[in-house]
Amino acid sequence: MKKVRYFASLAVVLSVLGSNPASENTALHILKQRQRYTLSVALEFSKKNRNAAERVLSMLTDVGPNAYATGFVVGDGLVMTAYHVVSGKLSVSKRRLLGFKANDELQVRAYVNGCPARVVKADQEADLVLLSVCTSPKDAKNPTFQTDPEVNQPIVLIARPHENSLLRRGVFQGPYTFEGKQFWSIKVDAVDGFSGSPVYNEQGEIVGVFCGYDSSEQLAFISPSAKAQKFLEEYNAGNP
Repeated sequence: MKKVRYFASLAVVLSVLGSNPASENTALHILKQRQRYTLSVALEFSKKNRNAAERVLSMLTDVGPNAYATGFVVGDGLVMTAYHVVSGKLSVSKRRLLGFKANDELQVRAYVNGCPARVVKADQEADLVLLSVCTSPKDAKNPTFQTDPEVNQPIVLIARPHENSLLRRGVFQGPYTFEGKQFWSIKVDAVDGFSGSPVYNEQGEIVGVFCGYDSSEQLAFISPSAKAQKFLEEYNAGNP
């Protein structure tokens, strides 16, 4: 049985930089070039259909975002991340960590750089979403994609679940099926907050977008670059 975890962080911040001397120069170069385009996505989960007393209590106890994920800039004021990040769906254990009941229906608000982020295109099947944000690097350009990675090809994941950038090195593995949907798998260490992180090859091309982790197989799975590329092209062509 697959034990899959989604990696939106529940207000947990970890910062680890792997050490692999053979690829360190390349990885650090990618980090330098891509780091500024990787952004934290702050998430504020709340219960849907709250009664009057619950709404008042929520206003009195509101302390801001209670979870974090990662996104990356794909255009002027446009950020891509994983769909499940903004779906409002959490595991029972994470619901309880945030003070919700197991059967509570949740809603979520997303923020980037302190401003509300608006969903402009979503693909639940590919686990991808595009967010319109108030600020992004002025020189942001459309990313390039590698649509034919090879098994055991080195990859670099860059995450920003909060204030610190995280870099993880790993290798591409191949096809992966989850709930009847087709993804790709990578071998990489993963922690909460990685959902939506861009996964690059050593040339800085997008290999995929981090979706989750299968602990039974000890591998992560990503939305393939071809799906992410098509998703972005459709939006740019005026097909929201």
